[in-house]
Order: sequence, then structure tokens, then C-alpha cells
Amino acid sequence: MQSRRHLDVSIILCTLLLKIVGLWLTQDSVEERRRKAMIAFTLFSTIFATFVEGRDLYFTWLHKGDVLYVFTNILTVVMALIKIYIILMHKVEFLDLIAYMQDKFWNVDHDTNEEAILENCRRTCIFFISGVSLIGVCVMFSYVSSPFTAHSSGNESERLLIFNMWTDLPLSTTPYYEMTYVLQVVTLCQIGVCYFCFDTIFCIMTIHVSGNFNILRYRFSKLCDVHFQITEKGAQSILENHVRATYAKLKIYVRQHQALIYFCEKLEDVYTMIILGQVLMSSLLICLFGYQMLLAHAPPERRSMFFFLISGSMALLFMFTYGCNSVMDGSADVAMGAYSTLWMIMPMNKLGRMLRKDLIMVIVRSRKMCCLTANGFFPVSLKTYTSILSTAVSYFTLLRNHAEQSTIT
Repeated sequence: MQSRRHLDVSIILCTLLLKIVGLWLTQDSVEERRRKAMIAFTLFSTIFATFVEGRDLYFTWLHKGDVLYVFTNILTVVMALIKIYIILMHKVEFLDLIAYMQDKFWNVDHDTNEEAILENCRRTCIFFISGVSLIGVCVMFSYVSSPFTAHSSGNESERLLIFNMWTDLPLSTTPYYEMTYVLQVVTLCQIGVCYFCFDTIFCIMTIHVSGNFNILRYRFSKLCDVHFQITEKGAQSILENHVRATYAKLKIYVRQHQALIYFCEKLEDVYTMIILGQVLMSSLLICLFGYQMLLAHAPPERRSMFFFLISGSMALLFMFTYGCNSVMDGSADVAMGAYSTLWMIMPMNKLGRMLRKDLIMVIVRSRKMCCLTANGFFPVSLKTYTSILSTAVSYFTLLRNHAEQSTIT
């Protein structure tokens, strides 16, 4: 059973992405040194890309070039820098969440019905992680190949880079061009991985914690052994032992419920600022990507690049909000499982009354849904996704009207 989980495509992809960034659980001192080296390289890449794009924005503005294109690039880089900075601030808590998920979510034995719930979670994670990763690879390939496609359709004597460097160095001559191009490719790939790798592990965490809430609901609903209650109802001593065993199982399930709630609270502490940034920046980025794809006077290769970018942003945002919405629904459904327990056939002795009171407490606590918020301002759900898309369309309409008025004047 454990080997099947370790072969899960979503977990394999997410592990690979986090190892590229340098944030994963290590086994020995050698891996720890590699992890620190990868973190250092990731920080260098993000800071270097921010510096290059900042200079590009300044000189493009100065020479009245395509400012919106450069502004779109620098927003993407800044978003990746914010994510890696926040995760590094909560590095210990982030790695503890991964370790807890490995021990309690992935490497635990379940019965047939519980395994079916987890299998559905795995299929959902594979769909999201594979799709987002594929779009991310397409985006990076579009950027990497853009100098060659522009070269084939333009001046063949001009050697272009992925991003403008704005320097007096002879970067268009060999070997400086090759060295600069390789540096930009490596930096671009590292930025791209940083942009969506933390969202993929967030998706896995939210989907699996939601699945464990559903498993807990199922366990609550099957708390009482109906067949035993019917066949052994005449034996008072056996019935007392059964009620005592049922109450012992209830206490175990309550502890599991508390552990899941605590996991959601720690996940909220680590990701709340990232969620806020994702919500605030997504509408603007989707608007800018759509403008570059549909309205800007851009070559075809750049339009295809922004097609992948807008597709990736919408898919990433949907994955983000779907995970948050699943946590809300899963935590609230625990109340239905507790109420579905056949508490009415329990005897009205001391343990029976205690069991009923504790089930009421579980129901009351479950009514307060676990939710992931944007720094406490509002809970994130699928309604947030539609609101962000609506805002992005409004921004896009304003940009289109401005572009039409500029053309007329």
C-alpha cells in the first residue's frame, strides 16, 4: 500500500519541484548541504531576475517601449520572490507540515471505503498537479525559444536574448551571448518553478486534509455496530462493554478531529500571506496576460507565450481556490457524520449520555468550518475564483477602452 502512494504522480512531481527550489525533507548532512545550496541558488535567481527586470522596466519606460510587457514580466518575478521569501520565513513550520502529511496522510492503512476516498483525492491531485506542471513547462519553453522564433521571423543578423540586459557589454558576440543566454535560461526555469511549486504542495495538502475530514465523517457514521446491537441486545453485560468500546473509539476520533483542525491552523499560518498575494495579483496578471495576447501589437510567438500564461494563471487560481473550498466543505461535513451515528440506540446510562454530549460537541465544533483566509480578511473559496475573474474582466475592459481611445486620438 505504501509503495502505491510513493508512486503517486502528483507526489513525485511535487517532490521534484520542491527539491529544485531547495525546500524538502532531508535524510542526512549531505542532502542538507545540497538543500542549502539550492536555496542559495534560488534566492540568487530571484534577486538577479528582479534586478534585470527592474532595469528593463526603467529603460523601456525611458525609451517609450512596450512597458506593459515588461511590467507583466516583473510582476511575475516579484510574485515568485514573495512566495519564496514567505516560505523561508516559515521554513520550519512548512517542513513540519510536509512531515506530518507523510506520516498521517500518506503512510497510514485504511479499510476499503477509506481507501476509495483517498484514491479520489489522489486522482484530483494528479489532475491538478500534472496540468499545472505541463502548462508551466510550456510557458518556460515559450520564453526559452522566443529569441529563435523572433530571429527566424526578423533580422537574421541580430542575436536576441530572452530578456533585455541594457548594458554596453558585447553580449551579442560569442561567447558572451551563449553565456548570457544560458544564465537567463537557468534563472527563468528557477523562477518558473518557484512560481507554482508552493501552490502544488498547497493543493496536495488541502485535498488530502479534506479527504481525511471525509474519512473522519465516515468513521463517525459507522461508530456504532448496528449488527451487534441487534443480535446482542439481551446481554446487558456485553452491551455495557460494547458501549464502553464505542466511547473509546469516539475519543480517538475526536483526537483525530482536533489534529486535522490544528493542521489547518498551521497551514493557515504558513500560507495566509501567499493566499492574499495570490488573490490580489491574480486579477491583475490575468488582465495583463489577456491584453498581451489579444490587444497588444505583439508577434505570434509572444501571443502563444501569453496564451500559456493566462491558461496557467487561471488553472493555478482554480487549483488554489478549489483546495480551500474542499477544506471548508470537508470540515463542515464532519457534523453530518457525527449526527448519522446511531446514537439513539445507545442505552441511557452514564456512558451513553456522555457519548451523546460529546457527539453534540463534535457537531457544534464542525459547524465552525475550517477555512483558509487571505491574511484574515476573507475566507477563500470557489466564489473567490469567480470574483477574481470578474475583476480581471473589468480591468481588461478598462485597458481595451484606453487602447481604443489612444488609437482614435
